[in-house]
Amino acid sequence: MKNIVPYPDRSSIGDDHASVAALALCVSATFLLSVSMGISAVIIPATLHADGISGTVTGLIMSLETIASILVSLLLPRLLRITSMKTWMILSTILRIPSLLLMAYLSSPGIWAIAVFLNRAGCFSLLVLIQTWVASLKFRSNRGLLVALYGTSMSLGLATGPLLLQHSGKLLRLAKPYLGNIAQGVDGFSRVIPAAGNTRFIFFLAALVSLMAVVPILSGLVLIPSFRFKAQAGVLESIMHARGPMFAVAMAGVSFFGVSAFISVYGLKNRMTLHESAMLLSCFMTGSLLLEAPLSWVSDFFDRRCFLTVSAFLCMICAAGLPVAITVNLQAFVLLFIWGGVTGAIYPTALAMIGEKYEGDDLIAANAGYALMDATGGTAGILLIGCSMDAFGPDGLPGVIMLSSIVFFSYLLSRYRELSAT
Repeated sequence: MKNIVPYPDRSSIGDDHASVAALALCVSATFLLSVSMGISAVIIPATLHADGISGTVTGLIMSLETIASILVSLLLPRLLRITSMKTWMILSTILRIPSLLLMAYLSSPGIWAIAVFLNRAGCFSLLVLIQTWVASLKFRSNRGLLVALYGTSMSLGLATGPLLLQHSGKLLRLAKPYLGNIAQGVDGFSRVIPAAGNTRFIFFLAALVSLMAVVPILSGLVLIPSFRFKAQAGVLESIMHARGPMFAVAMAGVSFFGVSAFISVYGLKNRMTLHESAMLLSCFMTGSLLLEAPLSWVSDFFDRRCFLTVSAFLCMICAAGLPVAITVNLQAFVLLFIWGGVTGAIYPTALAMIGEKYEGDDLIAANAGYALMDATGGTAGILLIGCSMDAFGPDGLPGVIMLSSIVFFSYLLSRYRELSAT
């Protein structure tokens, strides 16, 4: 595989000022796109429920998001043989905006399934390309910290989306005189969240915020790398050539998506109230948001392989300690906070390793592989945890995550020397 750079040449590192400017644009675009995704993550299933769509059909429709993510990861390098990275970052808007407007005006589950798939494909392709841009940036120091700002902006955006949704009723009242028929849509969603405006306006709001994500991209066109995938290496080959960071992302996906999906249920099954169970998830996400950047900054001062090894060990300890910690609310909240931070820090650390290893066209395939491993790990984790909790009770959640952490931790210990060249 060409353009592999095991040890980055410090003499070839570009101007930090240009890299910081590009990072600011990436963070802005990622935040705005994530806000739109956060709104969609709530309004789509809630509106389907309000329209009387069964849980099975809703689950099938939402599962198309994962399928879209995996397909984009596999196909994006091929698409970039046809068009440039800059062009596709702008073209992704064509998938995102019309799909949200379709859901605003139409209520057919079949059309919604197509719209959900297209919206996710547009969002995910833009995120992968922004991630590739971030990974290509060259910093003289604190690379892990600066790359972590990208991940933090995504977490902050996803958390902001539902908060903005709660105040959309006020926005609707302010904008209604200027919107005319736009604001006279289906109001079923207001029955789900009374403070929210009607459904059609909320989809327009999500589309508007998603469209705004293109503004930083257009502002920084001259800074976007002129990557156009011409290399022969594929996504799967990139994964095998960077097994350390790629497997780390898969393990983090099992932990992050698994905890996000099931920790509230785990709390309820352990006799917590609904509010206390929700607090478990809040502590986990808050830890990811607040600790991701400082912990990634720590990785700048150590061998990143060592940092991943310690992180895998801490994930294993957190999973093993959850059944004990859950008996006292405070210690459960503290454990989830630390767990979220450790898991969140793995993502930018692995991305920094990939950026140090690859250059040029190969970076596209590597980042597509990074996204694929994240989606695959998350999907596998959710499926395995769901089955384990049915078969073995609530402790199936920490059991699956502990097993994945042990497997990855053992792999790192046994292949530590080899990972310096992979």
